[in-house]
Amino acid sequence: MLEVRLLGALEARAGEVVLPPPAHPQGPALLAWLALHPGEHERGPLAALLWPGLPPANARTALRSATWALRRMLGPEQGLVLNGRYSIGLRCSTDVQEFERHAAAGDVAAALELCRGELLADLGHDLGWVLAARADHAERVQALRAQMPAER
Repeated sequence: MLEVRLLGALEARAGEVVLPPPAHPQGPALLAWLALHPGEHERGPLAALLWPGLPPANARTALRSATWALRRMLGPEQGLVLNGRYSIGLRCSTDVQEFERHAAAGDVAAALELCRGELLADLGHDLGWVLAARADHAERVQALRAQMPAER
């Protein structure tokens, strides 16, 4: 199964193999967004989010190109990128999902141990969705740290 690490530097793994980043300028952003948002998503709004300055037709073309690069990066294993005519998604596990699972179970130490850096640390400081997700995660981490017992 594909595993995507979003805490710290973006990294995708298939088993023990670290995969190279997608060979498209927005490929890493597409990988990160799909991994952070499980399920299928409409192509038009996703293209507009990732390429906000482009006309809609050009943004959709860029999304097709980035999706192709993502498929190529993931290799021959079929079904990782759910690529319908009007939607796209990614089946994977993430460290953020694991973080939330530990936090929900009350295992604060295990949740915080997964934080090897800020969310998507090496991704676009100019991407609004990255900045918003990073701020939300930082608040969640701060709240969990506040739950930790004081060291003596």
